[in-house]
Amino acid sequence: MSTLMQAVRMTDFGGPEVMQLSQVPVPVPGPGDILMRVAACGIDRKDLLVRNGTIRKKSVGYRAAANDARTGIDLPLTLGAEIAGTIVAVGSAVHGFKVGDRVASLPRRGHCGVCLYCHTGRSESCASAWFIGQDADGGYADYVLVGPDGLCHVPDGVDLVEASLAAACIGPMIRAVRDVAQVRIGETVLITGASGGLGVHGVQLAKGAGARVIAVASSAAKAERLRALGADEVIVVTRGHDFSEQVLALTGGRGVDVGIDIVGAAALPFVLRSMALYGRVIIVGETGSGKIDLRPAIVLLRRLQILASYAPGVTHMVAALQLLERGQIRAIIDSRRPLEEAVQAHHLMESGGDVFGRIVLVPSHDA
Repeated sequence: MSTLMQAVRMTDFGGPEVMQLSQVPVPVPGPGDILMRVAACGIDRKDLLVRNGTIRKKSVGYRAAANDARTGIDLPLTLGAEIAGTIVAVGSAVHGFKVGDRVASLPRRGHCGVCLYCHTGRSESCASAWFIGQDADGGYADYVLVGPDGLCHVPDGVDLVEASLAAACIGPMIRAVRDVAQVRIGETVLITGASGGLGVHGVQLAKGAGARVIAVASSAAKAERLRALGADEVIVVTRGHDFSEQVLALTGGRGVDVGIDIVGAAALPFVLRSMALYGRVIIVGETGSGKIDLRPAIVLLRRLQILASYAPGVTHMVAALQLLERGQIRAIIDSRRPLEEAVQAHHLMESGGDVFGRIVLVPSHDA
């Protein structure tokens, strides 16, 4: 194996142009590290927020674990946290994984294993956790360092490129649909941002749970593809426009039992207006730092629950891989692109271009 590799390095905060393909040393694993040969790395909205400077600080967990008082993100930085690949080296303190294993990684490392959250299956809230592609270099590269506490073995029948979607793309929607919303057979579920990386899998999961699914999309072409994935109804509307009247019309004025909002402030007010009595609003994503005016009377009179569904844990990644192996969910990949096209892919996502599912970077390993 060469001592050099290709990596897309972010050299400043700003537009996609701050990233450039560079040749850098292959990282050397420490005792608790695993060196993964990257087969694929999905481009998450969070990557854009780190790159454009919306997210500028290291996680509290990383600073505590590193005993480092600096709060700012260190540059240059390699983005990318939705990673799958093959293990090529294992640190001396690592157990349960070996060279040659096919694995997928959570976006986080450093779970302590002993705190309240780790003991109750909520390691994503562990104060010791830190983030790949934010606190340390990520997967827009030929190789990346990951940790055993955030890894899962990928079944032989699952393509590694598709497996890269398990942790941070399919996993969050398993948590949202199954664990937080607790969707029941016969309920009606509304999903905003339904054509994105999270939404396309949320549609499949809600339909698989026995719900009637109403999806919100931005074009008729996306609507047809969402119907093919199981959406019963699709509302086509441009970002920031009210869709609640259409939801109420589709539900005979009753509203929906569950509203899963992946868009954030630009859609949440309309989700709240779309809810039935005793509805559950699940906030999964926020693609910016927007605010809304919340009328408590809507929440009170409609007896609503407003819940957050945060990042997935290992159990959600395992479930995602099982569903992929059994063919019970499809990994929806918009395109597979070489590292050289990372800048182009970021431009496409920021422009609101015709993206359906997740854009995935696939290293060529020419280095």
